[in-house]
Amino acid sequence: MTIVKVATKNSVKIEAIRNAFKRYFEEIEIISFEVDSGVPRQPINEEVFIGAQTRLENLKKVDNSKYDFFVSCEGGLINQYGNWFNLQVVQIERKDGKTGIGLSQGFQVPSEYINEIRNTSIARLFDRLFGNGGISVLTHGQFNRKDLIESGTIMALARVLNDSW
Repeated sequence: MTIVKVATKNSVKIEAIRNAFKRYFEEIEIISFEVDSGVPRQPINEEVFIGAQTRLENLKKVDNSKYDFFVSCEGGLINQYGNWFNLQVVQIERKDGKTGIGLSQGFQVPSEYINEIRNTSIARLFDRLFGNGGISVLTHGQFNRKDLIESGTIMALARVLNDSW
């Protein structure tokens, strides 16, 4: 049994992390904890990475008893080359201390929404514009938030599961 402790009580994040781990391990047990990210509700740029790292460190303080992996996830906005992108950062630490960070696919956010997002969150903007399922609406049903978190988890596992890398 592979024990995965996750730094969230969010059911979408938990399901995405479970799905990613099931690709590699037959039997997994997910144990979730609510921990603080130490960053604003809407993390921007390096705050997204800091949030994932802080969640992981706080998770280790809450319960570092028997486990195989610690996992944290933080979503936020990143500015690159004058464009804003929404993505998920997933950080995984294996019981021997080896760590991997993975990023989900990112999608471009129009700059006219950035101030509103900074003042509230992208989730609130999506609720206002789309009602529910903003990513699914924008991708015409091809991806949703769970898919993005799952892909970020797989990318973090790529480093953690390959000792020679």
